[in-house]
Amino acid sequence: MSATSRSANPTTYASLVSGTFLFAGIPEEDIRTLLGEDGVRVAHYEKDQVIFERTTNARALAVILYGSCLVTKESETGRMPMSVLKQLDLFGAAALFHHEPDYVARVAASESTWVLLIPEDALKSMMKKDFRIVENYLDYLTARIRFLSERLDGFLPQSVEDRVLRHISSHAENGVYRSEWSVSALADALRISRTTLYRAIDKLVSEGKIERCGRAFRLSKGENE
Repeated sequence: MSATSRSANPTTYASLVSGTFLFAGIPEEDIRTLLGEDGVRVAHYEKDQVIFERTTNARALAVILYGSCLVTKESETGRMPMSVLKQLDLFGAAALFHHEPDYVARVAASESTWVLLIPEDALKSMMKKDFRIVENYLDYLTARIRFLSERLDGFLPQSVEDRVLRHISSHAENGVYRSEWSVSALADALRISRTTLYRAIDKLVSEGKIERCGRAFRLSKGENE
């Protein structure tokens, strides 16, 4: 299906979004009804177009239908990459159920991207009509809390090699890590220099904790468990 032929009707994507946390365990027919709530919409974003940022956000829960997004944190000294969101990933929960005006990060499309947007009022209505949405949303928030708690462990005193290995382990898929970022961006995210990053990787390779696979790295069996 080409980008130009994709539907702007949210109910069209009932089958697709059934694979998300939010609609897990809910029959497709019921999901289609829930997506018919007032305000639920599908939006298209071109590459590099900002979806959410600190001072501007839709106060909606967003689901990536097609494409991908880059999440960054901004400061006076620059922009630091935080994560890459892909198809069926959710974002925007930090914009809901509070009165603070600012969002917590910047989310921009990494390519042509289609996003399902569920405003707060529509999400509340879904929760009232189907308690499974409440349970799924709480499961999602709990998973995010646990994830962020594990990320905070990375700020505890540890060697540079441990920090690099933790990053590779947490972003590996099936034991293989392929960075979505440039070496400079990755070094900035880890708050180390490029030279230090290269040295840490060389040491991890020499210790057998990771193995080079072209431009990717494979975790050793012990590190992958």
